[in-house]
Amino acid sequence: MADSAAPRLWLMRLTFVGLALLTVFFRLLPLETGPVRWPAPDVLLALCLAWSLRRPEYVPALFVAAAILLTDFFFQRPPGLMAAIVVVACGNMRKRGPGLRDAGFLAELLLIGLTVLCVVLANRVALTVFMLPRPPLGLTLLQALFTVAIYPVVAVLSQAVLGVRARTNAELAAGRHA
Repeated sequence: MADSAAPRLWLMRLTFVGLALLTVFFRLLPLETGPVRWPAPDVLLALCLAWSLRRPEYVPALFVAAAILLTDFFFQRPPGLMAAIVVVACGNMRKRGPGLRDAGFLAELLLIGLTVLCVVLANRVALTVFMLPRPPLGLTLLQALFTVAIYPVVAVLSQAVLGVRARTNAELAAGRHA
């Protein structure tokens, strides 16, 4: 039984890597040539949290760390800082996933909102402690708000298009991953 699940598992892991690269590509496109008024949501963070909450086996910590580290390099952030924070946040989502499954989407969205806020604040505190330049607080909080606002879209598309849904009771009891 595990042999038939392995190809799907690796296909979904590679799909996550592909989606991560796609989100980085679109964020690097120069769509606005003037000053940025509204920060773009962090779609990759929403994707990592959604998949970690629903199907943690699809997003190993190494894949999350590599994807966020890549964005650290491309977006000229301190290398590894955001990657470490997001890996911890995704680990938290892995632990809370089975207990949150029956609570409903509103509880999931509230948890994601608190997690995104914690990620943003932890990053900001670390930048402050190490005396590194920080973006304005207003833009940082707006980006966090937009990330939470885009989470339902990411979750619905992940479930409808890619089949990334929460594990059922039978899968949790059997210890199945795919």
